[in-house]
Amino acid sequence: MAGTTISIDTGGTFTDGFVVHNARAHSVKTLTTPHDLLVCFRAVLEAAADSIGVSVSELLESTDVVRYATTVGTNQVVERTGPRLGLLSAEPAGEAAGVGVFIDPEMVSELAEGDDAAAQSLSKIRDLLHRGARGLVLAAGPGDDGSVVAAVSETFLDNYPRHCLDTVPLLTAGAVVPDADVSRRTATALFNAYVHPSAADFLYRAEDHLRSLGYRRPLLIVHNDGGAARVARTIAAKTYNSGPMAGLLGAREIAGDYGIDTLVTVDMGGTSLDVGIVSDGVVRMLEHGLVAGVEVSLALPQLEPFGAGGGSIAWLDGDVLRVGPRSAGAHPGPACFGLGGAEPTVTDADAVLGILRPEAFLGGSMPLDVEAAHRAYQQLAEALGRSVTETAAQVRASLHRETGRQLAEQLSAWGIDPAGATMLAFGGNGPTHCAAIAAAAGIGDVLVMPYAPVFSAYGASTVDIVHRHEAPAGQAGEDDTRARLQAAVLRDMRGEGYRAEQVQIEVSSSTRDGSDYVSVEGRYPLPRASSEAPAGAGAASAARSAGIFWDGHGVLPTAIVERDALPTGFTLTGPALLDGAASTCVVPPDWTLTIDERGAARLRRIHSGENRS
Repeated sequence: MAGTTISIDTGGTFTDGFVVHNARAHSVKTLTTPHDLLVCFRAVLEAAADSIGVSVSELLESTDVVRYATTVGTNQVVERTGPRLGLLSAEPAGEAAGVGVFIDPEMVSELAEGDDAAAQSLSKIRDLLHRGARGLVLAAGPGDDGSVVAAVSETFLDNYPRHCLDTVPLLTAGAVVPDADVSRRTATALFNAYVHPSAADFLYRAEDHLRSLGYRRPLLIVHNDGGAARVARTIAAKTYNSGPMAGLLGAREIAGDYGIDTLVTVDMGGTSLDVGIVSDGVVRMLEHGLVAGVEVSLALPQLEPFGAGGGSIAWLDGDVLRVGPRSAGAHPGPACFGLGGAEPTVTDADAVLGILRPEAFLGGSMPLDVEAAHRAYQQLAEALGRSVTETAAQVRASLHRETGRQLAEQLSAWGIDPAGATMLAFGGNGPTHCAAIAAAAGIGDVLVMPYAPVFSAYGASTVDIVHRHEAPAGQAGEDDTRARLQAAVLRDMRGEGYRAEQVQIEVSSSTRDGSDYVSVEGRYPLPRASSEAPAGAGAASAARSAGIFWDGHGVLPTAIVERDALPTGFTLTGPALLDGAASTCVVPPDWTLTIDERGAARLRRIHSGENRS
């Protein structure tokens, strides 16, 4: 067992930390700083050290591993802030995948072929560089045996040596992931080239920050294929959706612990809600992922994003109330955060209704401005002809109803019966809204782990160092292919600092797009935290009660209990609010709650005719 492990996940609104120190788990949350992610990276380390009662340097001195799931690649795509790229492609500009998303059509030139391909291509490269290309992608056609790519690459390096300031990186399509499909491998190379500069700059700065504080091990980056690698061995494209993937990996651990066949993951943060599936112990993956609507060669987790988060803004579409998809995000954030937000959000509705209380939010470290939340809802309430309280309740009900409907439709499309599934709710807002969304979707069983608000950071703590290489099985003899792939895997593992005898090797075969592939995976197991967390000891403290307005019920006496004090076997019937250090778990009317032996809250819906006592 490790002395200390630190796992961090940067989301759209909050950056979360899950730290195990001296066999005790600590969860921390800080606001994400989109202008510079290093600021929130530093802040979460400081918050973790404060929760333990040591300095950051003292914490890092005892730390065996730091894992990080980051949004840097995702942000680059969403914000369209990647570098200006140039593409030499055997395909016409209008047919090359990713053009218009990762690259301007005017920055595409036709790749020459034949004996003078290198000389002709050099002229076109010069033209692309003169037009401002800060990265180049070289994409040969299906008939190229590699000679054209090799010739052009060699000529480029001869004329633009890497030690000169005027050089730019050149990436060949297929270098990231082998793929027989020309369009997909071109799109994958463009995608990787698009996110690479920002990812490299930020992740090295984050690692340098750790080293400046005395940490001597590499920073490990969680990848969207389920493994992790040090910064120097990370492929930028694999940082895309690394946070959501970490959450799914954590869910896989929970599904195994509980013996759950179908686990529906609902990750609701401040900006969005992501739905994924763990089925029979396996995270569902897309064979070819989609990035900004473009199909790429990388397998990506099967996630369906909904525009429903704590920062989702309520608005009128004519006389119809809508919630989201526009979000207040981390800045300015909901009005009750006091950071300049003025529009009515879901979190503001929770504050107006008393579901989130100013003195309890984030363990009291971030008091809420409830009056600002009321002001944000005033105009919308007047337009609806209702009170601010009634309007806030209507916003919550609208969010739950619409999100539940979307969830039920998505599960049906995936061939899943909601009635036979268990929902695992996490993220800062998952516990607050999960039961109502589950009810609207037809799910009657919800699981909320003690560390649900930082669950993706917990998921990151379960990840091992993994390197995987694959190739078409028919390229050479099967034994030769496996040997070549294993050599590549062991090379990567040497780069991580591990000898061949320390690496677990697994060889597998698969069929994709009608072609057979051989894959070799190398794994080095890392220290990880147990998914179990002790429940509170002894009897629960006396519950307070407050009158809370529940849509469809009016004002009801609502129990308010401290989440961390609840012992194993504790039960109650809603309505109730469970105050935790980083979130509030809501038990609506017609739901029951039980604290199990792992400290998890198990919420079950009461159907008509059942005993409510």
